[in-house]
Amino acid sequence: MAECYTGWQSPSVDEYRWEIIYEDDEPFAVSDEYPWIKLPLYMQAPSKPKILSFERGIGDSPMVSSLVYYAGSPGTSVLVPITERIVFDMSIGGEVLLRGSVMEGCDPVDWSLNGDVLSVDDPAMGYQEVVLP
Repeated sequence: MAECYTGWQSPSVDEYRWEIIYEDDEPFAVSDEYPWIKLPLYMQAPSKPKILSFERGIGDSPMVSSLVYYAGSPGTSVLVPITERIVFDMSIGGEVLLRGSVMEGCDPVDWSLNGDVLSVDDPAMGYQEVVLP
C-alpha cells in the first residue's frame, strides 16, 4: 500500500457519530445525528471501508455536506489506496449530488468550487460538475 495513505480520521466523524452499517453485504454510512441519511459506500476493491471526514456546508450551501471515506486498494502488483468523497444534500434525505475520488495512491484528485458550481476531474469517472442548491 502507498506510504502516503495514513487512514487518519477527522474528529468530525466521532462528533457527528458517523458509522458504517451493512445491508446485504453492502456498506452504508449512517449517523445518529442525521438518522434520515444513509449513504452507499462504493468500494474499489474488497476491503473494509473507513469514514475519514465529514464536512457540513459547502460554499454558500449550508445543507450540502461532504463525507470522505477509504474505498479500498485495487491493484495487482502494486496496491493503490483510494479515498472517495460523497457530496450530498441533507435537506432532501441525503440525495447524492456528486461522487468522486479525493486521492488515488499519493495523487490528489482536482476538486474545485467556482461560485455555486462544484466539480471534480476524477481519473476513473471523468469530469463531473454540479450546481449546488
